[in-house]
Amino acid sequence: MIYSFGASNYFSFKEGMEISFELSAKTPRNVSHGKKVSTVLGVKGANASGKTNVLKAIEFIADFMTSSFELKEGDGLGFRNYFDNDRVSEFYVDFEVDSVRYSYELTAKPNLVVREAIYKKLQRKTLLVERKANRIVKRIADFSALDMVELKSNASLVSTILMYKLKGVTTEFAKIAKFFSSFSGNVTNVGVVPDEHLFDRDSVSKFYHDNEEAFEFTKKIIIDSDLGILDIVIQRRESPSGEEVYFPIFAHQVGDSSESFFLTSRDESSGTMALYRRLGIYFCILKSGGVLVMDEFDQNCHPMLLPQLIDLFQDPSKNEKGAQFIFTAHNSEIIDCLGKYRTILVAKDRGESFCYRLDQIPGDLVRNDRSIAALYREGKIGGIPKL
Repeated sequence: MIYSFGASNYFSFKEGMEISFELSAKTPRNVSHGKKVSTVLGVKGANASGKTNVLKAIEFIADFMTSSFELKEGDGLGFRNYFDNDRVSEFYVDFEVDSVRYSYELTAKPNLVVREAIYKKLQRKTLLVERKANRIVKRIADFSALDMVELKSNASLVSTILMYKLKGVTTEFAKIAKFFSSFSGNVTNVGVVPDEHLFDRDSVSKFYHDNEEAFEFTKKIIIDSDLGILDIVIQRRESPSGEEVYFPIFAHQVGDSSESFFLTSRDESSGTMALYRRLGIYFCILKSGGVLVMDEFDQNCHPMLLPQLIDLFQDPSKNEKGAQFIFTAHNSEIIDCLGKYRTILVAKDRGESFCYRLDQIPGDLVRNDRSIAALYREGKIGGIPKL
């Protein structure tokens, strides 16, 4: 579970961003459900304000920690700093794995690591290991095996340690890597992946064919969304190359007829197909307790459907493993669904992005018991286009 993360000198964020899922004691119980960390966080702002860069930051941290050992010598780490200046960029993430809280810090240039550190928080914050350039400068006594590790300038400690399989060390770092490997969605550290490339119809149909629970999960949401669909059936055919291809057909009732009329995916709306493709990944994240990162998650969805999707992560009975959902959206009404404790606004001034959570606005202008979306549309809390 993520508590908070941040970055500075990263894409359009010069001075930095701090994104927190933590909830204060003042948070209403119907929002917190008795928890100290939210499972949902929405990011709002004008076009080109830097919203997607917020999501790219946490994806970069997750990808770098788990996969960077695979980079070739001379490859960049996978991020850009603020207008290609020569200063270092800084990243951090505060998170929990198996009821143990950790924090990770990275100072880097686009092509090399300057400093990296991992802390563990029990009774107090303890430094587990710290590197500067390609040398480990501090470690706890139990991690003496790290002295044998040869570091790469563009690979993280976590990904490197996993490759060495060090007795007494790897187990703890494997847990950390497993958590950050559970991130999924349509955002990568370098940009957004179109739905048709990430959630294509045929691969998700095969997944539904092989996983009945996931298919029933998706069918129920689509049918309950009043899209005129009575049932979904997965069909199978053989491709010219001899491979099995799976695809859906959708049953509709027409008039007073007792018979169903079936439509293919080509005949269904883009909204229906977006739901069909995406709900498979929602199911997997909820089951694994991972983190879903979605840019413009409201695309192709009616505004009244969005709270139902968010509720999958808000309702403890539906989200038993504490999966988290961070997303951007253009829909304004979504702010009233999230409230001030779970909404981040991003704005840009003369090429520099900055962000704030709505409960950081002083005074009682922003309150959870009245419409915040109206204040947003009126421009009273920022984060809107200047037209």
